[in-house]
Amino acid sequence: MAAENTVIGGRYRILTQIGRGGMSTVYLALDTSLNKQWAVKEIRQVTDPVKRDMIIKSITVEANMIKRLDHPAIPRIVDLIDDHGTLYVVMDYVEGRTLADILKNEGPQPEDRVADWGIQLCDALNYLHSRKPPVIYRDMKPSNVMVTPNGAIKLIDFGIAIEMGSDDDRSSLIGDDRQLGTQGYGAPEQFSETGRVDQRTDIYALGATLYNLLTGVHPRSGSFKPIRDIVPSLSAGLEEIISVATQTNPEARFQNCAQMAYALRHYKEVDEVHRQALTRKWRAFIAVIIASAVCFGLSACSLGMVYRTRNGDFSYWMDQAAQTTVSARAENDFVHAASIKPDSVDPYMGLISLYTADGAFDSQEERTFNAVITEHSNSLRKHSEDWSRLCYETGKLYWYYFKVPEEAKTASGSAMTDQESMRMERIRAASPWMHEAAKNKDYKKAELADIYAGMADFNTQIVPLINEGSDAGKYKPYARRLQQLLDASRHESNDVIRLEAANLTLDALQIFPRKFRADGIGKDQMNALADRSIFLAASVTPTTALLDERKNEANESSKRVHASIDNAFVDIKGDKR
Repeated sequence: MAAENTVIGGRYRILTQIGRGGMSTVYLALDTSLNKQWAVKEIRQVTDPVKRDMIIKSITVEANMIKRLDHPAIPRIVDLIDDHGTLYVVMDYVEGRTLADILKNEGPQPEDRVADWGIQLCDALNYLHSRKPPVIYRDMKPSNVMVTPNGAIKLIDFGIAIEMGSDDDRSSLIGDDRQLGTQGYGAPEQFSETGRVDQRTDIYALGATLYNLLTGVHPRSGSFKPIRDIVPSLSAGLEEIISVATQTNPEARFQNCAQMAYALRHYKEVDEVHRQALTRKWRAFIAVIIASAVCFGLSACSLGMVYRTRNGDFSYWMDQAAQTTVSARAENDFVHAASIKPDSVDPYMGLISLYTADGAFDSQEERTFNAVITEHSNSLRKHSEDWSRLCYETGKLYWYYFKVPEEAKTASGSAMTDQESMRMERIRAASPWMHEAAKNKDYKKAELADIYAGMADFNTQIVPLINEGSDAGKYKPYARRLQQLLDASRHESNDVIRLEAANLTLDALQIFPRKFRADGIGKDQMNALADRSIFLAASVTPTTALLDERKNEANESSKRVHASIDNAFVDIKGDKR
């Protein structure tokens, strides 16, 4: 066994033991590289080299299988480590309790709760069975199912799962009592030399699991008493479902998990005792009314279960995105979360954080981001405050981070430097988002969004106005907005924003000093703006190549800006004014 504080694979520090099985021990470990917690399964040492090779092959097959799966109920395997002869499997740490622990500590569970768990498990198993080739889990039981604090179900052990059509050479590799499944939960065909497993095998085990959860009785004998013989208050509908699921003959069971899930959603509707009670108590007309009310209530209950499952799935994908270190996977997870709750801005905020992490929002990321927002924009707009916040943050994403494609830079005009061209394109792309955010006057940053929108209008319209000779009066409001941007940026912790605000102001003071003067901006005002910009840039200590580049730009501008302002106050004859 690994002792606490032991470091596995040079990065996973063991914190505590959280589980133990026939051939393995599971620990909670801290990834010292990512500062993230994982579950680490330690496989017992095996001295027999042949059996050891077989175990390694088994674990590798399991890991490769799980890598191809993508479902909220299935944790990932992220690393395999051979440390001085001991094998370690690093996987997602799932916070929560197993159904076996819940049953042990709390006893038999309420039927509505068990039905909800059953529906979620049907969904997970149906996903496995729908793969090409289908995956048969083969080890459904309470100890292999965890419930997270938000009620979501997780399958935590794929040690004997198998793809149909593949050679079952892993059945005897684990070395404990699960070679073909667990007695009581495993279907009869799993323990028969001539038996063939398929999706109905998992249905049997799920029925046995629900039986155990409802009654507290372990199904070791394989002979299932009617659940109401054990707990008379249970529903006749659930009794019928479990009876069908646990038939010895696979042909007599539910033929797929979708059928079983449907039956679980409607189990009260087939409760003969319930119907007889209504018939005795009410006459035909009233019975119809009551039955309608019951159906309505059941529909609400079903919707509630769907809602909880939906929320659980959403939280799962958001957590997955936040925890992964692979950008493409995180992006996919956020997009998946957005499809589950299309009216939530959280996945988009996650994408924005992801895209800004490396300092560049590239064109491929832009296509993905815009496609998802466009698809769900009607739902997002229903919540005006959240929609305004999303628009404002998207505007900042473009303004400060957009990596302008080469064709866009050349289209901006040869008179501009590359830096000026990129800045102009970023501002142009940010403009509609800032205008949209500024529309909602109740949004707490509407005033700041309006400042950005006004600055964007100036930068995108000023060149045509200059060409037309109608630019007079535009510079004084722009100078005021630059001042406001500097004020806001001074309180920003984001160094990219601080440097970009400084550079934008320094550029304007070098390009338009005579225009500012003509609009009544004095020399002292311009020098004060320049000094504030230089001070803001100087407060940044670069930690990335991007920040180095923008800090150098500010440093170069700071050498020239005061001279540009001085020149603006020299008339044609060379007299200073």
